[in-house]
Amino acid sequence: MKPKLPYLITLLFAITINACSPEENTSIAPEDTNEFIYSNISYPLTSAIINNDNNTNSLGIRLFNKTSSQITSNVDLDDIAYVYFDLGTESIQNTTYNNIENYAISINGSIVDSEFNPETILLSSNDPDSDVYAQSGSVTVTNFTAYNIVFTFTFTRNDGQIITGSYDGNYLAPNGIN
Repeated sequence: MKPKLPYLITLLFAITINACSPEENTSIAPEDTNEFIYSNISYPLTSAIINNDNNTNSLGIRLFNKTSSQITSNVDLDDIAYVYFDLGTESIQNTTYNNIENYAISINGSIVDSEFNPETILLSSNDPDSDVYAQSGSVTVTNFTAYNIVFTFTFTRNDGQIITGSYDGNYLAPNGIN
């Protein structure tokens, strides 16, 4: 009976080592999260509001790190991350939009007396000579339904900084959309 004991100990040792070995990384990468990234810092995006600009008759998308009910509640808010871009079209399609002329991204903003006040401006279409102006930008919509929108965006500023982001979720459309 003694000759079998070393084999049994070796077998138990091998099972223990195998059970403790690291598993292979076969997990699927997580889906894009609702965020934008600037200078390796991630800023969460919680809600989207899509509205039609009556002056240009084109659709704009606004993203916030607050819920749409907080944004539309007429309550003062602070520490707002904000993303805006005008798609320059009357309807949203599953396509890439490369001609984004009106856009803005800011952090640490606030809403006081129902008026939005950006604090730290990361991207703005107001001054073509400034570092925060985008030399290029695109928005790729991959899914748009009556209740959900999925898209990614990338802007490269004049100073070479890149801002990327994605959103996958419900949206509020107070004026209705096509």
